Amino acid sequence: MPTSRLVELSYYDPKLGIRLRAYADTIILDRQASETAISAIRFGGYPEEVRAMSDVIYGGATIEAMFNGSSLHMSGMVRSYRRQISHDGIYAVATLMADDDGQSADQNEAENTGERPEENVRKCYIFCPAGDVDRLFEELDHKTAAPLIPEFRDYVISQLMERKDLRKLDVFSVTEHMDAWVLKLLPEDKNVVETLNKGLESGAIAIPGAVPGAPDGFANVNTVTDYLNTFGVTVANRIRNQFQPLFDPAVEPLSKEVLEINQYIQEKAGYPLYDAQLAVAEATKRQLQRRGVALIVAECGSGKTKLGSAAMGAALRGVHLAQQGTSGGKSFGIIMCPSHITQKWVREIGETLPNTRAMVVRSIGELDRLYKLYELGSQNFYAVFSKERARDGYMRYPAVTWNRRKKGFLCPDCMEPVQMEISDDGSKYLVNADQLFFLAEDKKNHTCPRCGAPLWAPVNPRRKTEWVKIGGYGWVHRYGAKAHIQRTKDESVIDRLTKIAEHPDGDFPVVGAKRRFPLSTYIKKKMRGRVSAFIADELHEFNNASGQGDAMAELFGASKLFVGMTATLINGYSSGIFHLLYRIVPGLMKKDGKEYRRPSDFDAEYGVLENVYEERDAAYNSNRRTTKRKTRSKLLPGVSPLVYSRFLLEYTSFLSLADMGKDLPDYEEIPVNLEMPEPVRSAYKQAEHTLQTALQTDRWVAQKILSAYLNLLTVYPDQPYDQKPLVHPIDGTVIVEPENTACFEDVLPKEDKVMEIVRRKIAAGERVMVYTSWTRTDSQKKLLKLLRAEGIRTEILPPSVPTEKREAWVEKQVRNGLQVLITNPKIVETGLDLNAFTTIIFYSLGYNLFTLRQAARRSYRINQTAPRIEVYLLYYSDTMQAKTMKLMASKLAVAGIIEGTFSEEGLAAMSDVRDMTSQMAKELMLGIKDNVEDIASAFKRMAIINPDRHTRPQPSAAESVLEELPSPVREGTIRATQSRQQQELYEGLLAKTLEDQRRKRAKKAVVVDENQLSLFGPAA
Repeated sequence: MPTSRLVELSYYDPKLGIRLRAYADTIILDRQASETAISAIRFGGYPEEVRAMSDVIYGGATIEAMFNGSSLHMSGMVRSYRRQISHDGIYAVATLMADDDGQSADQNEAENTGERPEENVRKCYIFCPAGDVDRLFEELDHKTAAPLIPEFRDYVISQLMERKDLRKLDVFSVTEHMDAWVLKLLPEDKNVVETLNKGLESGAIAIPGAVPGAPDGFANVNTVTDYLNTFGVTVANRIRNQFQPLFDPAVEPLSKEVLEINQYIQEKAGYPLYDAQLAVAEATKRQLQRRGVALIVAECGSGKTKLGSAAMGAALRGVHLAQQGTSGGKSFGIIMCPSHITQKWVREIGETLPNTRAMVVRSIGELDRLYKLYELGSQNFYAVFSKERARDGYMRYPAVTWNRRKKGFLCPDCMEPVQMEISDDGSKYLVNADQLFFLAEDKKNHTCPRCGAPLWAPVNPRRKTEWVKIGGYGWVHRYGAKAHIQRTKDESVIDRLTKIAEHPDGDFPVVGAKRRFPLSTYIKKKMRGRVSAFIADELHEFNNASGQGDAMAELFGASKLFVGMTATLINGYSSGIFHLLYRIVPGLMKKDGKEYRRPSDFDAEYGVLENVYEERDAAYNSNRRTTKRKTRSKLLPGVSPLVYSRFLLEYTSFLSLADMGKDLPDYEEIPVNLEMPEPVRSAYKQAEHTLQTALQTDRWVAQKILSAYLNLLTVYPDQPYDQKPLVHPIDGTVIVEPENTACFEDVLPKEDKVMEIVRRKIAAGERVMVYTSWTRTDSQKKLLKLLRAEGIRTEILPPSVPTEKREAWVEKQVRNGLQVLITNPKIVETGLDLNAFTTIIFYSLGYNLFTLRQAARRSYRINQTAPRIEVYLLYYSDTMQAKTMKLMASKLAVAGIIEGTFSEEGLAAMSDVRDMTSQMAKELMLGIKDNVEDIASAFKRMAIINPDRHTRPQPSAAESVLEELPSPVREGTIRATQSRQQQELYEGLLAKTLEDQRRKRAKKAVVVDENQLSLFGPAA
């Protein structure tokens, strides 16, 4: 067919008097049928006509196409297409592709008939590049279940075409150079299997290795290790040829944009990026220009902040160059990160990107003011806000009111009772809605069915309403709280419901209610298309079905380019990455057949599920067989490596500190096994024995008290005194009352070991960080007293220090001579650089894998000058702490698989690891003792030892304090220049703010607006 210009499509319905017209650039026709059928088509035009034309084809109507003056009538196949319609400005484009026929339910009835029943023949459609026989064979392999290997390619294709089971379709396309085929398959793919059998019988094809006496290469292969030793090079070459990297630093040069940004970093920060960092920035920049979405998974301390901003800046400069012919265009971007590193991002943007400003945004008013500055100026701007601020917004409560006369809840607009649908005996009825109908907002109760008005309104914290919010349960009507008590078994919810029922007119404020519109929703609704870049730091914190995760999804949809960064992409469970993948690569998830509403399907394929079945034997002399049913499923730690290859490989750049070369210090995590004092050990064993008895005798009670028991057995060795007794969940009797075997003044083995390590490190001129994970103990106060008693300068970093001020708080303490810092690892787990502390001690260990991995790497950074970083993990032997240590080591190895660190331990852990709580309970019941050497060797294999590193002289703590004191700013230095630029940067903003403040003071009534602009944090 001619391919000179677009094909005009037309349709006319004489009955309705409707005429449609569109223009196609690609048409694929099947002329073998009784009439010319449309197998695929892509056309465009005005949106209304494109939508109507796609409906016409989808409904099976006949349309007319004009090919250079000659007309052709083409028919659609009724409801047999996949449709996609996109809008671009005032025009729309529709694509319809024929769907493969599904498996027929009656195919088994058509066996051995001698004829080919056409009603049971399936049609499958194949689209591939023109003349690409390899791709055609790959698609054939996907369509059929018959075993096909590359050696069968030519024979299978030729035979199927000869049998007319594989036919080529007519392709007309102005833009695409492609072939289209239709494949006919009999039930159970019998025609393909028959073709293979004939080929094997005639000798036209042969299975490799099946010829007697022929060498097959497997003579000495008995194990997986033997296989890899024999074929490892071949497999590696095939992988290398099949997966071509987007950027190969060994053969490709860096782009001009990345080199310019690296030069700017060297001028501003005084050092350039490492070669490995430049390679990641270049690869990420190319991925952004290619797909608009890129991920960076890099170890803690590898410079993710500069990597993400450099890659995004280089990509935007490339976009400006392509669109405007110059790299000097401007763009507006947003950065979402934990609240304590917002100021760090402001500094990093100032050091990384030329002609760019970054400012901390705390409200919608500040965001609008910043965007106005961007519109009036010629520079790039980034709005930096915390993940908490992004989602913080107003709550919604049921705005309906109870009417006693009408016996229903009235709509606030039409004042008629709201009705709900119920079913009884197969029939459906409409009745007045009860209060349970408004327990949570959903599609059924969102609007009034009569007038369509919203039934939910924003919560005003200062206003009392008929409804009370109970966290973890829902909205309860004040005068009907008693009806809810029997619907829940949660003791805290029952207590709250009882108080409401007893005092219905009491004051029950809604916890967390704010008079604020969410920043993320505002950006989604008002700034879509105007946000050029979105950078999400600590991406793993948005991996759940949470409000912050939804905020990240809203910002992702409103931006043009996206970079996500994290050091710990997964927590060891498949569910830990499901929602994150759906937010950043929903197309791949849909293509893989994973629905958003069914995360269990993803867990079943890529995770580790433990299914428990209940089997009942048939009664004596019964005709029924043994019955078997699944009682429960439990998700265990473990993730399939297929997640890495199917979803992450195409979008992710992986970077480890080892990639930086030999300039990094050694890093090792050292488990330290300790023995409890005899009185503590005896009391611990007594409580442990009681737990074993309770778990074995009463399973229901065991489920209720399991969490409390595990907490007690984990904490008791650290504080064997002042522990609360554990009571029976039903009758309230005391099951275990922990014995006080020590007191606050006693020095236990863990404190003794901490003091020993601290003395040794302080004498060597180092600083020490001590983590205590359990807030219910007095470990921090005890350690503080012991360390200060020996004259060691020690401080506790409490959670009361605002998150955005913690970095400055630590720096101030270090300048004042701090030697030991005690804190909870959750407080400093992300973003903070704590290079001053070269020794880290985990006094106690929590269960969160993210916290362990992040907090342990606070000092292992690329700018660390110390020769070695040591992390000590203390635990008591033969206790729950030892079991926790063992399981965390396995989860670390599992997480490494998804982040590109494949190891023998990680692959083994995928099949061996169990859920932490159930595994600890199981080991407790069975009395299994841990092998301490196994724990130590597991962590030893994960250590990073770098003997070739050039060791630099490490200053003592006193010398470091003198060196870190601020020096006066001298003219001509980078710092002086930076200060002048900073002053110029904010003069206009400050003047504007002061003017607004003076204007507000002149007013008689001052109105405080939460969106009022406040002074932004300074840029570096």
